[in-house]
Amino acid sequence: MNNRYALKHYAARFLVFILLLAITAGCGATAGNQASPAAGGAADQVSGKEEPPTSVTFTDSAGKEITLNLPVERVVVINRNTAEAIHLLGAADKVIATGDTTIKNNPYLGYGSIPDVGETSKVNLETVLSLKPQVVFAYTNRPDSKLEEKLEPAGIRVVRLNNYLPERQDEELKILGRIFQKEDKAEQFLQWKQSIEKLAADRVKDIPEADKKTVLALSVGYLNSNGGYRIFPSQSLGGKPGVGEGYATLLAGGKDAADVQWNPAEASTTILVDEEYVLKRNPDVITLHGTWLGGYEAKDTKPMKDAIDHIMNISSVSKLKAGQNKELYFFYTNFIGSDKRYIGTLQLAKLLYPDRFKDVDPDSYIKEYFEKWLTVPYQGIWSYSYKENN
Repeated sequence: MNNRYALKHYAARFLVFILLLAITAGCGATAGNQASPAAGGAADQVSGKEEPPTSVTFTDSAGKEITLNLPVERVVVINRNTAEAIHLLGAADKVIATGDTTIKNNPYLGYGSIPDVGETSKVNLETVLSLKPQVVFAYTNRPDSKLEEKLEPAGIRVVRLNNYLPERQDEELKILGRIFQKEDKAEQFLQWKQSIEKLAADRVKDIPEADKKTVLALSVGYLNSNGGYRIFPSQSLGGKPGVGEGYATLLAGGKDAADVQWNPAEASTTILVDEEYVLKRNPDVITLHGTWLGGYEAKDTKPMKDAIDHIMNISSVSKLKAGQNKELYFFYTNFIGSDKRYIGTLQLAKLLYPDRFKDVDPDSYIKEYFEKWLTVPYQGIWSYSYKENN
């Protein structure tokens, strides 16, 4: 009896041991299952799957620090350069209205079916308010502060970017990339743009100073029989880069025939000089700006030729070396003094030094810009050489 009792006692203890072992294993499995989500989260972080940002903070080109809630889905753009930058980033569907002659001068952007809130001096603020955008994009110098005074109390943020001035253009595109969560696209475009800038810079960097062509960048509207000439200076006060049309001369390896500096505080981007000054400077080349001749919908160069013929007849340009050698070149506004300056500079560099750019076709970059970055058909007339067509 004692032996049987002992056997039963040991069997009971062994059964308890087995049960405890099973319970411990079950708890371990549960603990393991509870740890899995944390392990998965860590794996997600390692693989780059992070939660999208809910806001973005930046300083706009007016020096104002701004925080926007993301995503930004509804914007009004009263700056045609910014409207184009948003389009090339692939965020055109966020634009609910434009202004600033965007529809007229940038017809290829396809904004014609949405409201136009007016030019920068005549913005219809009631229309803007009725559209209830999250953001309104404007130039740094126009419209005036009434834009903020009227819109920001209604919860509409005003962001001031230019998207064409050389010293800030790249940074402004990066800001737009962050706002619309298109950082990768912005970076890809800037790499392409900077490769074009480098191409021009590398080809002209070793030109001896004595061999550089002198260039005068002139406003077409002031080449008249009264002798008035308006110059786009290549430098501003303190030796900083000047207005785009003049600054392109230096980027293209030329020498500015004028010796004037622009004051950025002035409303005008040109400086008025008299006929005697221009005759004394006697440039090798004249570049002509400030006209909307040409463009995306232009199919004929005759208006440009007629304009230069007229200039030669009514002004003293025909007495200059540039006029006598027919070294006069028209550039569509956006391709020298605005957002596509990097391509216009390459165009000018090839006109100044054709032997250095025999293998370069600037038009191929224009085509790539429209077809790859804007995803619209390539067409239009963007420059005109009087020398090559006479």
